[in-house]
Parts: sequence; C-alpha cells; structure tokens
Amino acid sequence: MDLAEKIIAARKASGLTIEQITEAAGLGSKNTYIGREAHPDQFRICELLGMYNAMNDIAKSILLEAIRDIFLP
Repeated sequence: MDLAEKIIAARKASGLTIEQITEAAGLGSKNTYIGREAHPDQFRICELLGMYNAMNDIAKSILLEAIRDIFLP
C-alpha cells in the first residue's frame, strides 16, 4: 500500500467524512485536503496531529504508519 492509500485508508477507517477530516486538519477547504491526500508529503505536522486526534484507535494506527513513511522513508 502506498502512502496516499494509507492516508485514505486511515480516513475511511475513522468513519470521518472529507468535510470532518478537513476541519480536524485545520484546512480551509475540502479541495485542499483532497490535494494533500493525493500528495501526502505536503501535509504539515499540525494537520496530521489534528487528523490523528479526531480518529479512532484503528485509524490512528494506520495514520501513524503513513506518518512514519513520510518522515522516515
């Protein structure tokens, strides 16, 4: 599973809508979030932290794996 797929899997596992995850990440528009999903290396740490805090435990573990891939390739 590539990085973008992991971010999408985490969002879906969390049960959050695009609108909800956009708000949790502190992004102004869902188009910005969708762009970040397509290019996850563009996420900022504060955005990832907001997403993490809004997710359930299963989604958090998937997101942490993706974060490791971003920062520790």
